[in-house]
Amino acid sequence: MHRALLVCEILLEIFKHVNTIDWQNPMMKSYDKVSFVRTSLAALATTCRTFYEPAMNELWANIDGLDPLLGCVTRLHPIIYCAERIWYNSSCSYFGDTEPLSANEACQFLRHASRVRSIHVDLPHDFRLLSVLPVETCMFPRLQSLFTSLLLVIACPTRHLHLFLSPTLRRCVPWVIDSNLKLIVTRCAALEHLSVLRTSGPIADKMSILSDSVRLCKWLITLSCPPLDWAAWKHLSNLPTLLRVTIYNDNQAPSESLSDLNSEVPFPSNLNDITVGPFLNLTALFVEAHTAAYITKLMQHSEFPSLKNLELFIVILPWADAERLFHAMSQCKARQTLEIIRIFSYHSEVQDLDNSWIAITQFSCCPELRTLELQFPCCCTHLDNDRLLEAMSCWPHLRSLSLKDGNHHQATVTFRGLLAALHQCPHLEELRMLVDTVNIDVDPTVESLRHTSLRLLDVRSAEVVDTKAVARIILSIFPCLDNIYHSPLDSNHANMWHEVRDYLRHLRSFAVLDCQDATVD
Repeated sequence: MHRALLVCEILLEIFKHVNTIDWQNPMMKSYDKVSFVRTSLAALATTCRTFYEPAMNELWANIDGLDPLLGCVTRLHPIIYCAERIWYNSSCSYFGDTEPLSANEACQFLRHASRVRSIHVDLPHDFRLLSVLPVETCMFPRLQSLFTSLLLVIACPTRHLHLFLSPTLRRCVPWVIDSNLKLIVTRCAALEHLSVLRTSGPIADKMSILSDSVRLCKWLITLSCPPLDWAAWKHLSNLPTLLRVTIYNDNQAPSESLSDLNSEVPFPSNLNDITVGPFLNLTALFVEAHTAAYITKLMQHSEFPSLKNLELFIVILPWADAERLFHAMSQCKARQTLEIIRIFSYHSEVQDLDNSWIAITQFSCCPELRTLELQFPCCCTHLDNDRLLEAMSCWPHLRSLSLKDGNHHQATVTFRGLLAALHQCPHLEELRMLVDTVNIDVDPTVESLRHTSLRLLDVRSAEVVDTKAVARIILSIFPCLDNIYHSPLDSNHANMWHEVRDYLRHLRSFAVLDCQDATVD
């Protein structure tokens, strides 16, 4: 054996590369791949004594449920691994009236439990089998990640939850908010990643439990959960470890009730009482809410000096609320660091807009912007060549711009205005916005303006009349363009854009032939 394999650190690194499955993403796991990895690690473990411990540690590092451990019990092995059991992948019904583990069998069950670092408990188990274990037993002393399901919540009484609560736990994904959540965060003081998948009831009924539990977490790095109260936000804002927060709204209320949900998070009676810390190291914030009030107040009362990624999905976003939100964003320190801004809303209202308010120009104060995606009613109102140029001249690093306004169907930005604006953003690769391709105001045979970085162009629902002229202009000013999109695909102009793409391919093929002929000459 090569001397390098006697170095423990090198050996561990090699075995980690054998175990290449993304265990935290169930969608990325396949039976064949898991089987191959486990077979390879098992073979390594039986190769020699030197390989045994590190290979076994990797083999047992990630498990799905308790079945692999129960399979180590001689009496239960035929039940766990019989052909019918594997085929149906069922659970506790196969144990039937099976007697609980004896003291000796408990040792067999726990033989490899100390090696487990991550467990997905997707199926209910008959915890009656584990009654021999002492009440305070922690089955997994090295456990770092715990992923649960609704079935586990139903099948696992609180008295058995402690079996999974290791002091080394760093990541926890509980399925619902219930009284056990406080137990989890109390017993696992070093928790760094907490993701609550659903509320299992109205948000207001669970907010107190959730917020109290979050305030017990002192070392959070990432958090994903339903809305929190302001006391929890105050706690989070002062955590120096916090890097990423995702707030989603899991309320399943019908759409006609949305108007009654504007205040899903109650504000203090005196808004001056809201005190929030700076979120010193937070880099990513994702918020889903029914109105903009929640995120607007947060922006008004904090600084976010390190925020780079802001994504908002707001059900109801009239222009007045959007204006208040964007103003709050422009006043906090995040304006100097934001690189990605995505704002979505699909609820359309009849709105009387101030002629001076342009959505895109509200972000001119963000010089580090790389991606801007606005998709809400009136986000393109009053946008024209001059205002597009004004905004884009402030974003020298921009790589992707997407503007989609369901209320805006008349293109107001022409090819000339678009090209002038794009020259302010030399690195732009993707552009999605409504463009006027009817009133052509550039002549590709005379002008030599070009933008060579653009790879994707989505003209939304733009009309086109002269397909050949548009194709020549696109080829001339965007010579490196790979994809052109038009939506919706079944619109009246879809066939016209098919012609544009076909003629583009025709022009490029001729350009290639010309180059080849010139090379031969």
